[in-house]
Amino acid sequence: NLKQEEMADLEGGTRIETSPIQRMLDGEFLHIAAPMVRYSKMPFRLLARRWGCDVIYTQMIVSDDFNRSHFARESEFTTNPYDRAGLVVQFAAKNAKELGDAAERVAKYCDGIDINCGCPQKWVMAEGYGSKLLQSP
Repeated sequence: NLKQEEMADLEGGTRIETSPIQRMLDGEFLHIAAPMVRYSKMPFRLLARRWGCDVIYTQMIVSDDFNRSHFARESEFTTNPYDRAGLVVQFAAKNAKELGDAAERVAKYCDGIDINCGCPQKWVMAEGYGSKLLQSP
């Protein structure tokens, strides 16, 4: 979790006093934006936060591309202090090493890591990601 002094001043002096993760653990209901293909990049996440989202997922990021390519890292994952609290980065991965390496790259910039186990797109399943993991973990 982010330290309180690192949390973003979101709107007109309003400061997050407790992280979304702690609020959830305390039993509070949260507004959560699920990952959306091509839309869950930083500008959309900032807009969703402005309208009250507490936890927001990134779009699916292919972990092996993310690890291998500086260009992929720059184009697929950006954030700033206003986006940090309650940010969950979603990766598509087919082995633990690739997922772990990608997670380590973003860990200090987010509150959580998610592995995509539900995407039914043909290309995703053909690569061994998404819902293919339900058939072949």
